[in-house]
Amino acid sequence: MRHLFLVAGLAALNLFAASAHGAGEIPFEKAKGWDIERSAPGTNGSTCLMSKSYKDPDDGNAVNVLVFALADDQAMMTFIYEHWTWDKNEKVRVPLMLDKRVALSRHTWTGDGTSLTTTVPATLMPQMLAAKKMILKLDGADGDFDLAGFPEAYESLRRCDVTPVAPAPSPSLPSEARIKSYHLGALMEAAIKECDVATTGKQRTAFDAKIQSLRREMAAIEAEIAKAVAGRAEPRCPGEKDKAKFQAALDEFLDKSPEDFAAVIDKRAADDAPGTAPPKL
Repeated sequence: MRHLFLVAGLAALNLFAASAHGAGEIPFEKAKGWDIERSAPGTNGSTCLMSKSYKDPDDGNAVNVLVFALADDQAMMTFIYEHWTWDKNEKVRVPLMLDKRVALSRHTWTGDGTSLTTTVPATLMPQMLAAKKMILKLDGADGDFDLAGFPEAYESLRRCDVTPVAPAPSPSLPSEARIKSYHLGALMEAAIKECDVATTGKQRTAFDAKIQSLRREMAAIEAEIAKAVAGRAEPRCPGEKDKAKFQAALDEFLDKSPEDFAAVIDKRAADDAPGTAPPKL
């Protein structure tokens, strides 16, 4: 149940509470049982958040989670309790207590399934930093959360907010053999689309799957290869005498690994014309 929710989108804060499984949040630090993270690239801004989850042994090991983030002069909280069943956007007005003191009376939270979300003024922070427990005075049963470690996590959260985002690492390049195989495959792909070459449905299905798999590896150089293929010299299509060679190359591309295919093409080029570049397909 760790990291059940990311923060990113109440209207006032441009934050949104969404499932973090698969969202790719970036770990920043751990502090006294809390996880401090930065929202993944591509989300709104570079929001830092802190979250803590635990199972309450006095409540049948029910899961409790608190997600907390800062935005200007406000803070956003999402409180999750395993057994809640709120309607989406259900408004809940309840007192917020810190230990035995009422911090906010009749404060509004927004429900959604097992979660309640709200914003509170940042002026509440001194009270939260001093408290051991947060309590929502709900009808029938209180909702409480153990705030142990909150001060240490809050300091880490502040550091995260002022720490510049590290630039994304440059994508690593595939091996030379895989690049060569993809380049030759891209030339064959263009020939299949533009030229009078015979292929079966089975060949096209297998070819599309393999070329797309390789294309995903070529993100860093895909544009360069696509430009080279589009600007290839004439003749752009295999002549009648070369169609058998094209079919042989297509079969080898499908049957062999990219490394083995590149090795076969290199050997064939060396055998046919030592010292020259591999022939265009």
